[in-house]
Amino acid sequence: MRGRGGAGIGALAGVGLALACGLGGAAVPARAEVTGVVITSRQPVLGGQSFGAVGAYEKLRGTVHFELDPNNPRDRMIVDLDKAPRDRRGKVEFSADLLILEPKNAAAGNGTVLLDVVNRGRLETLSTFNRATGSTDPATAAEFGDGSLMRSGYTIVAVGWEFDTPRAPGLILLQAPMATNQGRPITGWVSPWFLPDRAAASYEYASGYYTASYPPLHPDDPSYRLTVRAGVAATQGLIPRTAWRFGRMEAGKLVADPNWVTLQGGFQPGMTYQIDYESENPPVAGVGFAAVRDMASAIKYNPAAVVRASRVLAYGASQTGRWLREMLYQGFTTDEQGREAVDGLMIQTGGTSFGSFNQRFAQPEELGSFTQTVFPIRYETTTDPLTGRRDGLGARVPAGQAPKIFLIDTGSESWDRGRVAALLHTSLDGARDLPDAANVRIYMLAGTMHGPGAWPPATRGSQQLASNPNDYRWVHRALLAALDQWVATGAAPPPSQHPELANGTLIPRREIKFPDIPGVEWPYFTPGGFRADVKGVDAVLPLLVPQVDADGNDIGGIRTPEQAVPLGTYTDWAFRSQADGAPFTPVEMAGSFIPFAKTRAERERAHDPRLSIAERYASRAAYLRQVQQAAAKTAQQGYLLAGDVPAMVALAGQHWDWIMAQGN
Repeated sequence: MRGRGGAGIGALAGVGLALACGLGGAAVPARAEVTGVVITSRQPVLGGQSFGAVGAYEKLRGTVHFELDPNNPRDRMIVDLDKAPRDRRGKVEFSADLLILEPKNAAAGNGTVLLDVVNRGRLETLSTFNRATGSTDPATAAEFGDGSLMRSGYTIVAVGWEFDTPRAPGLILLQAPMATNQGRPITGWVSPWFLPDRAAASYEYASGYYTASYPPLHPDDPSYRLTVRAGVAATQGLIPRTAWRFGRMEAGKLVADPNWVTLQGGFQPGMTYQIDYESENPPVAGVGFAAVRDMASAIKYNPAAVVRASRVLAYGASQTGRWLREMLYQGFTTDEQGREAVDGLMIQTGGTSFGSFNQRFAQPEELGSFTQTVFPIRYETTTDPLTGRRDGLGARVPAGQAPKIFLIDTGSESWDRGRVAALLHTSLDGARDLPDAANVRIYMLAGTMHGPGAWPPATRGSQQLASNPNDYRWVHRALLAALDQWVATGAAPPPSQHPELANGTLIPRREIKFPDIPGVEWPYFTPGGFRADVKGVDAVLPLLVPQVDADGNDIGGIRTPEQAVPLGTYTDWAFRSQADGAPFTPVEMAGSFIPFAKTRAERERAHDPRLSIAERYASRAAYLRQVQQAAAKTAQQGYLLAGDVPAMVALAGQHWDWIMAQGN
């Protein structure tokens, strides 16, 4: 039934899946969930390489088939599910791509499946926990990295949940059903926005983070709108309809293309543009939540499932961090039969936001900047001081099924994109610290940007300063191990670690003071976030940010050894370059690195108030001793793995060498 033998390749595995474990071990009919798995390929990972005591791994690819009952209470949260086509039994059928990385000897695994909630169809767990290069279909040693997940015995499962990423080889996507009005097309308005990095007459708005799934219904309709504003939060200005058209300029002529828009006089870099137009045929996007839920349920409860495990954890970052917050809020950690499907959630850089994931004309690829922060923000049920409404992320989780949750954000989620991450652990008015819910831990990574940094700290073309090189993935390895043990044994994880109002490591933005370094633009006037579910001045949210030391480095949260024993200032923000326009506008998801002068004489010539490297560290060896001490202490606290400390110290030595070689 598992479909994993040679004869099973390309065959339907687990068809019908008719039995599930019931109370007292009795067999009960399974409800419509996973109906089958087609495995189309099975390959040894890295030619059968052994990963320590766990041994060799296999990679399976295929398709998983689902059906949903629109009348099941657990599925009623799916917008337009009642408008999807039904089979003769009244069920809604759909399918999703599937990728599995599992030990060849299943008994050698650790009993945990790690759901990789793919970001725009791309795997995330290998690059995060194995420190691997990114890949849609990992095959090489670089794409499997150092093999940390494999040596630990995790089985990795990725199920497609997103419909609007353009199909390409290796991507893991969803085949969603289409909503109709009794067989007739459904129409509605969509409003994609974009921020050009360069001046141009035409712009492909339906690319990158903006869906090409909804072409304009009537491209020349005079009621369609194009607006422009400075940054993201300013007042919109309407551009005359006669000044823009759908299409792209090519050799001086306008070519019809619904994915492009052309503006008379051209688009200005750094300005935010938004198009409002009518489209049709919305997919039932919310079935993506059910796909991940039902695959997790089959893994735990169906003895005929293609993969079996006693525990299921889910990991998502950025877009999929927001997706996991919404999955939790809409009750999809519990399956159709009321059983706990997902035991633990590791939510990275989701901030306080949701996304366009379960609505008519959903746009999952939309960035969610300043548009998706709504009440509720915290897990426990609280009262909204503005509306009086009571709600919480866990409000739909049945009693006794609260999943273990790690909320992990970088400093960028405090400064950038309106995600106001401090409100995860403060009151909505920003006036007081709040305790964690019993099943939640909250971590902030000090001096980091939205994505992990890398050496050397190269200057990105779109920003003024070099990019922040602080690589926080070491911390994630330790936190994953802690979450797994919390779920498996109840062992308490490391305590929450984030800036706090009570100890002065979290402060209102207006109170922050940075070192006066000539030529550096500091974010004293960066706009904060606002709620998308209320209007007017009530929508504005407090902008609370990490306090900094005399070097401009964050002092609250988890400090990696690289940032705790610094070679420069690691910021959670960056500004657009003069060449790209709007130089006072922050670059989304970015951070900056401002290296220290190497000597006192050098810093005095530059009028840099920060101590030089030579004034801080007597030698390279002295610097590395401090790094070793900081790393060992952080590992003792549970935020690093002790086995990773030597590698981190070795990398610190390479960073020293690179810094000291600059300008020589």
